[in-house]
Order: sequence, then C-alpha cells, then structure tokens
Amino acid sequence: MRIAVLGLGTVGRHVVAAIDSERELFRSRLGEEIEVSRILVRDPDKKRPQSMQDRTTFAAEEILADPDVEIVVELLGGFEPARSLIEAALKAGKSVVTANKEVIARAGPALSLQAQPGADLLFEAAVAGGIPIIRSLQESLAGNRLQAIYGIVNGTTNFILSRMQQAGASFADALEEATRLGYAEAEPSDDLDALDAVRKISILASLAFGGWVDVDAVAKEGIRNITEVDIAEARSLGGVIKLIARAEATPEGLTLGVSPTLIPLGHPLADVQGAQNAIYVRGEPIGELIFQGPGAGGPATSSAVIGDIIDAARSRRVGGRSVALPREPAPLVPLGRHAHAYYLRLRLRDEPDALALVAQAFARAGVTLRSVRQPMHLGGAATISLVTGPTRRAQLEEARLALRRSPAVLAEESLILAEMEPV
Repeated sequence: MRIAVLGLGTVGRHVVAAIDSERELFRSRLGEEIEVSRILVRDPDKKRPQSMQDRTTFAAEEILADPDVEIVVELLGGFEPARSLIEAALKAGKSVVTANKEVIARAGPALSLQAQPGADLLFEAAVAGGIPIIRSLQESLAGNRLQAIYGIVNGTTNFILSRMQQAGASFADALEEATRLGYAEAEPSDDLDALDAVRKISILASLAFGGWVDVDAVAKEGIRNITEVDIAEARSLGGVIKLIARAEATPEGLTLGVSPTLIPLGHPLADVQGAQNAIYVRGEPIGELIFQGPGAGGPATSSAVIGDIIDAARSRRVGGRSVALPREPAPLVPLGRHAHAYYLRLRLRDEPDALALVAQAFARAGVTLRSVRQPMHLGGAATISLVTGPTRRAQLEEARLALRRSPAVLAEESLILAEMEPV
C-alpha cells in the first residue's frame, strides 16, 4: 500500500523512518507492506537523508492525482494550505491522517463531508500526542454517557509551571529552559495564551458530547501572569497550579474553558509533571479514567500518526472505520453563567481602608470570600491574594470592574480558577 507524506519536519521524518525500517512488522499486522512513495517538501535546499530525498516532490497536485497513493499523511501544520490539501485528498477518495489540531478544530465536520466512500479522516495525533484519547472517545467509550473531561493537554505550559513549582524558577527562566530543551517554540504564543489547548478541548468535547464545538466560543486565559507568588500561595492553600482544559455536561449545556487552575494536591492531575499530558474522563457506566503520557515531540506524535496509518490501511482492505464527526453545533453555556470559585491576586495602595473597599466591591456583586491573605508588602503597595466562594462568572466580572475603578486597587495581577468543576 502506497502512502504520501506532506511535510518532512520532525514528525514527518520520524514517520517515514519508522515505516521504512519496520516493513516486516507492518506486513505481519496488515498482510502487506506499507510504502512511502512520495514526500511533499517546501524547501528544495534543505539537506535530507538520501533515502528520503529521492522521493521528494514540490508539487502537491502530483500526489493528489496519483491513483496509486491511497493514504495521505498531512504533517505541514498551519491552517492553509493544509486544509485545502486534506479536502482535495478526501474528494479524490484517499484516506487522510493528520496531526493538525487547528484544521480539525475549525473544519473537521466540513472536511468529513467531502470524503468519498472508503476514505477516512483520522486525527489521533491532533490531541495529546501519543495518548490514544481520540480513538477511545470515538470507539471504546462510545457506549458511555460522558459527564466531564479535564486535561493537561499542553506540554509546554505544564513544563513551565512544573519548573516554577519544583525549582522555584521564575516564569521567564522556566520559559527560557523550555525553549532551550525544545518544549517551547521560538514564538510560543499559541501555548502561553492557551490557543493550543482551546483547539484540543474543542475537539475532545465535540467527540465526547455529540455536538461540534465552535473553537472561538471557548473561554480562555493563559499563564503569562503566573508568578512565584501565585505558586507559593497555591502551595499554602494545599494545591498546585496547572493549565487545565475542561468540558462539563450540565443541564443547561456544555461549559468549556481553558485557564490556570488551582488543583488540590490529592487530585490525579496534580502529580503530572514536565511536558507530560494527562486527561481525566468521567462518565456512566465507566466511572473515572485517566489517560497519561507524552503529549508532544517527534516520537510521541509519530506513534499516533503511524497507528492511524495502520488503521486507515486496514479499513481500506477489509472495511470498517469511517467514524462520523458530529455536525450539529453543541449547546454551550455562556461564560457569564459558568460557576466556579476563583483565586485572585491584587496589588493595593498601602492605605487603611484599601482592604475594606475591596471587600465592599465583592459584596455588592454578591461574591463571597473564602480567604484573604497578604503574602507581600512593598513600600507604598501591598499584594493580597483571595479565594472567592462559588460564584457565577458574571458576578465575578461585576466585582472585577468595580475593582478596576477603585482608587484602592493598583492592578489585578492574576486570575485563577480555584475549583475545576462547576458548582
């Protein structure tokens, strides 16, 4: 069976090398060999192993028009031209394997409508690297009524927060280390500002709850404002801070979001360190499950890609697969009606009535306070951290607006969920 690989970056090289070196393994599992016959590249001057160089092409249309190519593996990244190439391949009756979370999150259902009979769209590697969460949601857990999914689905941010927690590193130093070790891109905004995690939770929620989630409707907050003070305050409150992507089924609809979250030390996600990913699933009748493993990098992502290639190849020979993606929009609960407890850190003027003015702002918005602490005091200003009681986000935003207008408040320096589940 001949396949084409679009893109020869880190993951692409791993995929081609594995298929070249493990022909007998794949033959034993499929009854025939898999061969990478064409490789689409964009840079003609880049040095590549000769065995790969001999199969390269710069013309995607040659691959799409080749009747011998049955599976296209898209590893270009970015939205375009990846989306257009995936669509053209599916229309041509070729199965497509992709690791492209942006394309799946924004165009998955529309693309699946373009597939000819026998052409599958598989994307296990789009979420959580080598963790088999997509196939589990589509197949193994399909008979369950799922209630909640929480995940650490971005290895870069988890590495940064882990280093801040374990080594006392500053955010800047932890980011520099993540970049040096290859966990963070040179331009890490998608990770730090939670865009990457939003795409992933929108895909997971769409598969888990049976309606497609608009990625632009998912509330998000990144980790740029987390400091050593927050890490220490979380520890004093018996928890750690993680960037959590969450989706919960409620009677009103789905609540979705990605934000820094204070996790109790006893929760299974609290011990997930470094660049690892972990996803917690709860449903009936299965109960609770944890999926954990490497969430990024060439080996982990290529493992998921190769698994999808074998799956697509098997379905083309013996039938099966072709799991439909939900097309109707999922009912989403507006952010203002999300209900959680929250941790905030504020910088106040060092004046006698400052704390009283803060308390009044929360009280007028109907927000109760569980705790108030003053971890830092610098000349002319004081830092306070507080944890609210359960409150709807609209009430919290009312209080935040009042605080921004208050002469007592110099700045809001961080906002973190203090409970994962809605209340």
